[in-house]
Formats: sequence, structure tokens, C-alpha cells
Amino acid sequence: MDAGSFTGQALERKPCPAWTARFARSFGRKLSRQSGVVPSGSGKQDFAALVGPEGWQRLSPLTRSRFACSAGMKDITYEGAMQSVRCSRTGYLLAQFCRLFGTPLAPFEGRDIPIEVRVHNDPEKGGVAWDRVYFFPGRKPITVTSAKVFTDDGKMLLECVGGGFGMRLKVFERDRKLHFLSQSYFWRSAGVFIRLPDWLTPGVAHVIHSDLGDGRFRFEMTMQHNRLGETFYQDGTFKEKE
Repeated sequence: MDAGSFTGQALERKPCPAWTARFARSFGRKLSRQSGVVPSGSGKQDFAALVGPEGWQRLSPLTRSRFACSAGMKDITYEGAMQSVRCSRTGYLLAQFCRLFGTPLAPFEGRDIPIEVRVHNDPEKGGVAWDRVYFFPGRKPITVTSAKVFTDDGKMLLECVGGGFGMRLKVFERDRKLHFLSQSYFWRSAGVFIRLPDWLTPGVAHVIHSDLGDGRFRFEMTMQHNRLGETFYQDGTFKEKE
């Protein structure tokens, strides 16, 4: 699928009435209290606690080392290729729209696409950023970025992208693989934290991290909308860059 270049102009934003802003702040905080979310990103980064001790030990040592992150972690770059990058028509349109606030979704399709994954601390978001650089043939490199951020109580993982958008993730082990399954999507800004309706999202995101041995791992991502079916799919293998 080829869409050519994408450009857009920011629309002029008019100030909201005072009562609207007060309602949004109140509603957002109410949702935050009810869900236990404190999205400041200053929580302890402990994947082992999220997965649970038994599941964590079933993962390979290399998988555990990739996600045993801390504030003092060193920057790491992985290299490899996505054997498949595909999206539905709806997914494609959504990916193009999302380029307005940071390209959180790959905006094109292809096979055997070379990728670099750069993992580093993100002080602004208070978590660990995963920057995926796609080298689509005949195009400039495209960076898709997100940050994994723990809540203050350390009991929840958020995947944060640009524009204040993100999703709440469930993290678990199954068949010696590490799974990330979205539970809900949200928008947050200036203390407001609002859950988005399911129909307004790309669908349930499911990422599976599988260790392949010899320092290699497999990344598989599916996004499945309850009405529109599969919107995105990616599958690739990677290893640490020498």
C-alpha cells in the first residue's frame, strides 16, 4: 500500500468554556481514582512483580534481562526485520491520522522490512522508550515510538505515545513467552485522565515477545477491533546490535 507523503495543518484551537474544563478535570480525576491509575510515571519499574514470581522464572534469562529495566539502564539497540507489516484500510487511515502527533503506528505495509529498535530511558515520560525505526524501500526512515511507564504504585503498566494517548497493559507469561495485552485506551493532559471508548481505538493490542535462543527474539503484534476485525499485524525477529 502506497499513500505517498502526508502533510497536515494544525487547526486553530479556541478556548473551552470554564465549566467544560472544570468538568473534564473532575471527570478525569474521578476515572483515575476509580481505576487506581496515577499516570505520573514515577512508579518502580518491576516487570517481575507484574508477571508474578512463577511466570517470571519460566521466562528465559535473556527475556528477563531485556525487561528488568531500571532508571540506570544502558541504552540498547536491536536490529532485525519485520517479515510482515500489514494493516487494514481502517488501520491505514488511522495510522496516517496519528502521524499528526508522533507516529505511534507504522503508516505503511511491506514484507522483510529492516528495523532498528532503540531502547532508552525517557525522562519526560518517566519510563523506558522503545523507538522502532522502519526502513521502508524508497522512503525516508520512519520512527514509531512509545514508552512503557509504570504507575506510582507499580501495579500497572502504561504504554504512552504522543499527544497524551496511551493504553493500559496486562503483562503475563504463557508458554515461556512474555505477553502484553491492552485493557483500555486513554487520553491524559494536565491532570485529566479519560478512558476512550473501545469503538474509537485500533482495537485490542496483543504483543508477544518470544526468546529464540542465540540472542535472538521474536516480536509479534496484533490489533483486533471488536467490530472491524484485524487492523494491524507485525511479525519480526531481532537481536542486539553489535
